[in-house]
Parts: sequence; C-alpha cells; structure tokens
Amino acid sequence: MMKISSYFSIVITLAVIFLASCNKSDYEEPQDIIGSWGRPAYTDNVEGKSMIVYERTETLSDDGIEFLKNGLLMERKNGGWCGTPPITYDNFSGNWHVKNENIIINVAYWGGMEHRIWKIRKVSGTNLEIEVVLQEYNNKYE
Repeated sequence: MMKISSYFSIVITLAVIFLASCNKSDYEEPQDIIGSWGRPAYTDNVEGKSMIVYERTETLSDDGIEFLKNGLLMERKNGGWCGTPPITYDNFSGNWHVKNENIIINVAYWGGMEHRIWKIRKVSGTNLEIEVVLQEYNNKYE
C-alpha cells in the first residue's frame, strides 16, 4: 500500500510542476485585439520587414479581419483568384492564438489554407500594427 501512495504522490507532484511551468501568454486571449480591424495600410519598415497597420472598425469590412473570442476569426478578402476589379469579397473562417508577442493564424482562402505568423508591434484602441513574420499558402489544387 505504501508503494501505491508513493507513486501517486510522485504523479501529483509532477502534474503540479507541469501546470505551474505553463506560460499564461501561450493561451490567454489578449482582450485588446478582440474585435474587427480593417482598412489595412501595407508598408515596409526601416529593416525592410513587411508591416500592416489596421484600424479598428465597428463591423467586419472588405479587406478586414475580426478576432473573435475562443480563438476563432473571420476574414473578409478576395473571394477568387483574380485580383482585377471588380473584386468579389467573401468571408473566410479560421483560428488564432497568441504565443509570446506573435499572433499565429490559420485561415481559409479561395485556394486552400493560409498559415501566418504576425508579430504584434503595437496595439491601441484605434490601431493594430503588425510585422509579417511568415505567410504560407497550402493550395488545395496542387
């Protein structure tokens, strides 16, 4: 009987250590980015990195993204392969989470799935400034 309680004690101790070592920033949703962002402005910074500045909007707009609670997102973007006007916009669903100061995004697009890593440079009540770290496309037609 003593042997079972010793194993049980070790398992409980390891579980407590594991849970205590979890970094909260890996799974907490930052409340300041929840909501709709639109009117993106694309630039490069002094290091030549691609930057996007979004404005907070009341609702999801064309070329906009909406960070929802529980790691869900909705993005309204070009609904087809052709970028020549007139552009047809569609809503595409996906998911997101924050790890350290990066937003990890997986979202559908007209040709498959897109994986992004954005570094949060600045977020305020009116603007979300991000640096594009990674943008990969998985085309379902390949």
